[in-house]
Amino acid sequence: MHVGQVVSHYRVLQKVGEGGLGEVFLAQDLILNRRVALKVLATKQPDARKQILEEARSAASIDHPHACKIYETGDCEGAPFIVMEFLEGETLSQRLESGPLPLKEAVTIAIEITEALAEAHEKQIIHCDLKPTNIMITLSGHAKLMDFGLARMLKQSPPSGDDSTHQDEVSKPGIAGTPAYMAPEQIRGEKLDARSDIFSLGIVLYEMLAGVHPFRRTTHAATMAAILHEDAVPLNQAAPAIPESLSRVIERSLVKSPAGRYASARDLWAALTGLRSDDAARLQAASPSAAIAILPFSDLSPAHDQEYFCDGLAEELISAIGQSSPIRVASRTASFRYKGATLDLREIGRTLNVTSILEGSVRKAGDRLRIVVKLVDIETGYPIWSERYDRLLNDIFEIQDEIARSIAGKLQGTFAASMTAPAAPTPPRNVRAYESYLKGRYFWNKRTEDDLRRSAEYFESAIAEDANEAVAHAGLADVYVTLSLYGAVRPLDFLPLARNSADRALELKPDLPEALTSRACLRAVFDWDWNSAAREFETAIRLNPNYAQARQWYAMNCLSPLGAFTRAREELKIASETDPVSLAIASSVGVLAFFERDYERAIADFRAVLQMDEAFYLAHYFLGQIYAAQGLYPDALGELERAVAISRGSSESISALGYAQARAGQTDNARRQLQELSQRKTGRYVSPVLVAQVNTGLKEYDDAMTNIEEAFQARSTDLVWLKLRPAFDAVRSNDRVTRLLTSLGLGSSLSSRLV
Repeated sequence: MHVGQVVSHYRVLQKVGEGGLGEVFLAQDLILNRRVALKVLATKQPDARKQILEEARSAASIDHPHACKIYETGDCEGAPFIVMEFLEGETLSQRLESGPLPLKEAVTIAIEITEALAEAHEKQIIHCDLKPTNIMITLSGHAKLMDFGLARMLKQSPPSGDDSTHQDEVSKPGIAGTPAYMAPEQIRGEKLDARSDIFSLGIVLYEMLAGVHPFRRTTHAATMAAILHEDAVPLNQAAPAIPESLSRVIERSLVKSPAGRYASARDLWAALTGLRSDDAARLQAASPSAAIAILPFSDLSPAHDQEYFCDGLAEELISAIGQSSPIRVASRTASFRYKGATLDLREIGRTLNVTSILEGSVRKAGDRLRIVVKLVDIETGYPIWSERYDRLLNDIFEIQDEIARSIAGKLQGTFAASMTAPAAPTPPRNVRAYESYLKGRYFWNKRTEDDLRRSAEYFESAIAEDANEAVAHAGLADVYVTLSLYGAVRPLDFLPLARNSADRALELKPDLPEALTSRACLRAVFDWDWNSAAREFETAIRLNPNYAQARQWYAMNCLSPLGAFTRAREELKIASETDPVSLAIASSVGVLAFFERDYERAIADFRAVLQMDEAFYLAHYFLGQIYAAQGLYPDALGELERAVAISRGSSESISALGYAQARAGQTDNARRQLQELSQRKTGRYVSPVLVAQVNTGLKEYDDAMTNIEEAFQARSTDLVWLKLRPAFDAVRSNDRVTRLLTSLGLGSSLSSRLV
C-alpha cells in the first residue's frame, strides 16, 4: 500500500506506524470526509485472515468513549484491513518515557481504561494485547484503549462443580500477544478469559505508578520466566508515595493464578473508583485550606428586580471554580442556605467548613452593570481581595472569568500543590439567551412543580434566542428528569424529551456535567441501562468533583437499586462533605440505611435532618415508613399524617399513609387513600407503584401485581426501588415480580456488579 492509493473509499495520506502484525496508515474517508486509521494486517493465511476479520467485526460492537472505535473491515489485494478511529495525542508508552505519572492522573487513566475493558468483557470480548503502546492519551487528556481489532471472542464453557468459579473462556488458545505483558496462562498457551486481561492491565498500572515494569528482565525469555515464577516487588515499596490501598489493588491484579485476581474488569473498576472516592474524601477532610463558599450576590439595583441575575452569577462562579482542583467549593445549596442571612461570615464559614467566603453585590441600570466582590478570610474576618467592575451587560462573561481567575490567584499561595486558574464555563454569546437561562435556573432551584414548569419556559426562551445555548438544553433536561423523579409527570411523555435535551447539550458541549448527570439518571431509572448510567455519572463526577447532585443521584438512582450500598455510601459521604447543610443529601443517607434495613441507623439519620428543619417533608415521610416496617404503627401513622400535611397531600405520602393504615388494621381509612389515588389518576399522572403499595397493605396481592405490571409498561421511575422497599416484601417472591425485576436488570445475579 502506498501514499495516494485509494482503498475502498479511503485515500491513504501517510504511513504512521508498523509492527509485526502489519502497517498503520492515516487515511481520508472520501464519503464521510473524516480522517481514519487504516491498519493493514501482514498475514495472508486464509484461516488467520478470516478469524481476524470476524473478531474485528465483533469488536466493532464496542461503543465506549474510552475505546478506539472500529468502523469497518475489508480486504485489499488479499490483505485484510481494519478501519479505526484516528486518534491524535501520544501513547502511554511515550508518556512513560518521562517517568511515572502523577497519582491522580494515573488513577484517572486506569479507571477510564478499565471502563472500556469492562464494556468489552460484557460483550464477551477479551483484548489479549494490553500494553502501554495500545493506550492512547488524547489531546484532551483522556485515555483510549486501542487495538481491539486483534481481540478474541469468548465462548461459554460448560459449568463444572461450583458455579461461582465458572468463567467464560477464549475459544482458541495460543493467542499471539506481547510477551512482557502476557498473563502466565497466556505464556503457557492455555485457555484465556477476562482475568487474563486483568493481569496484563495490572502490569500497565504498576508501570504507570512506579515508572518500571514489575517483571522486566534483560531478555524476553527471562521476562516471561519472571511473570511465570517470580512475585513483583510490592508497588508501595517500588513507589513509597503510593497508598497502601492502591498497592493492594495492583497486587491482586498480578496474582499468578486467575482465580486469585479480580473476576472481571468491572470488579477492578469498582475497586479503583472506590479508592478514588476515599482519596477525594480524605483530601477534602485534610485540606480545609482548599475551601471556599460563594454566597448569593445582593441586588442593589433601583428596581430590585435582579435576584435571578445575582443568584445566577454566584452559581456560575461556583461551577467555574468548582471544576478546578484542588479548590473545594461549597455547593450551591449549602451557600444559598445563607441567602439574606445576617449571620457573621466567620460563623457561616465554620458551618460550611471553608476558610474563605466570596460575597458581592450587583447594581444594574439599563445595560450597565456594577459588580462589587469581596473575598474574606474566615480566620481573621478581613478581606483578602476586593474589586469593582463597571461594565456593559455584554461584558458579563468576561467579568465572570476575571473573578474566577482572581480568586484562584489569591488562593494559590495556600496550596502546597500547584494549580492553574480556572476558566469560566464556556459562556453563551447571546446575552438575552443568558438572562433567560439564569431565570430558568432560578426557578428550577425552587423545586416545586409549578416553579419547575416555569423554569422550563425560560429555558425554552433561551433556546429560542440561541439554539446553540448548551446550558439551556441541559437545564431543560434537568427539569424533565426532576419532574419525572418527583412523580409529577408521565415518564414516557417527558423522559424522551429529557434525553433529546441532554443529547443536544452534549453535542454542543461534551464536557457539561449537568447534562451528563441528567442523562445518566434517565439511563438508570428509565432505560434500565445500568452500565451506561454508571459510566456517565462517573464522567460527570470526574469533570466536576464538587457537583454534589451528580454524586447524590448516582448513589440513589443507580448504585442503590443495584444493591451497591458501599459505593453509594461513599458517594453520599463526599456529597455531604461538599454540601454539609443539604437536607436532601442528608435525607438520602437515611434512605440508604432504610434500604439496607438498618432501621436504627436510618431513624438517627432522619432525626438529625429534623434537627436542621422540623418541617422537612421527606424526613417525616421516610420515618413513617421505617416505623411501619418495624410494626410501630402509632408512630408510623403520626409521622405519615405529618408528611401528608406538610406536602399538602402529595401522592407519595398518601400512598405510604394508606399502606400503614392497612397494616394497622384501619382498613376503611386505607381504602379511602386508595380511592383518592384512583381519582387522581383520572386527571394527572400517579405512579401505579403508589397504588400497588396500598394494595399490598390490604393484602390485595393480585391487584398489586396488576399495578406493578402497569408501572413496568409506563416505565415509572419509582419501579427501580421495588426490590428494596419493605412494603413490597410480601409480593417480591412472586414469579411475576421476579421476571419483572430481571427485565429491569435487577435480578439477583446482577445486583452486585457495581459493588
